[in-house]
Amino acid sequence: MELLVLSKKDLEKVLTMRDTIDAVQEAFKGLALGEVEMPMPYIIDVRKHNGVWGVKSALINNLDVVGVKLSSGYFENPMKYNLPSITGVVVLADAKLGIPLAVMDALTITAYRTGAIAGVAARFLARKDSEVAAIFGAGVQGRTQLLALSEVLKLNEVRVYDVIPEASTRYAEEMSKKLGIEVRAVKSVEEALKKVDVVSTATPSKTPYIKAEWIPAGTHITTVGSDHKGKQELDSQIYYKAKVVVDKKEVALEKDYLKPELIYAELGEIIAGMKAGRVSTDEITIMDSSGLGIQDVAAALVAYRLAKEKNLGTWIEFA
Repeated sequence: MELLVLSKKDLEKVLTMRDTIDAVQEAFKGLALGEVEMPMPYIIDVRKHNGVWGVKSALINNLDVVGVKLSSGYFENPMKYNLPSITGVVVLADAKLGIPLAVMDALTITAYRTGAIAGVAARFLARKDSEVAAIFGAGVQGRTQLLALSEVLKLNEVRVYDVIPEASTRYAEEMSKKLGIEVRAVKSVEEALKKVDVVSTATPSKTPYIKAEWIPAGTHITTVGSDHKGKQELDSQIYYKAKVVVDKKEVALEKDYLKPELIYAELGEIIAGMKAGRVSTDEITIMDSSGLGIQDVAAALVAYRLAKEKNLGTWIEFA
């Protein structure tokens, strides 16, 4: 029995944001239609080192695939040790035969599947004429957020803000060249939000930094940084004036700032046509993402299939 090992370099050669967006969208639809079995994510706080480990898993019955991701979040790593803030592994297995198929780098899978949620959410919740985007967090996640938004929207201006100005400048230069659109670094959160259409937040902030009065009518916001209890990027008042969509209610409600009465729908319900998405040009919409195992499994399956097609990765004798 052989196992396919996919490194970061392998995944970067095979994964595309378009494929990942489509796979994640179908996974969320399957969740709403009862085709998925998914335990609650498990979080281990490593307070001694200001880190966290997460375990996310899912069984996608209609695809006969099961997967588990073990990933870490050590957000002081880049500055202190010149190491990634997020790393780990994803294990993909055949649910019909009960055998492992692949082990792959979780950093790339996480980056693409987290970016993809911004693309999926924008398809159903952003205004179709959205042209101006604001990105908060100039790291890996901030980059894939913009890659996904540019796949589903015709953007002509992007502002990026990061607490490290040099990071914003590097991001603006890199993403302008990559996408062929104007990306500029801004000096404040408020400046980034002026006359904005879509917003993506990808920071580890534990203190809200986006105020309700700065959000224009008709804005769509995707938050991916506030992925578990203790983290929050948006002022709580924004949730009371917006249509709030989450990936999974049980997971979302572990966050202190979310209440059952504030949640309009799960994303899969909108994709499956069970609930409406955006219904007016003036409403503010929020996709508050915690990140689910189905995203990792969907992205990992895409990577596995494409890698086999392109003969990439390393096969090892497993048993």
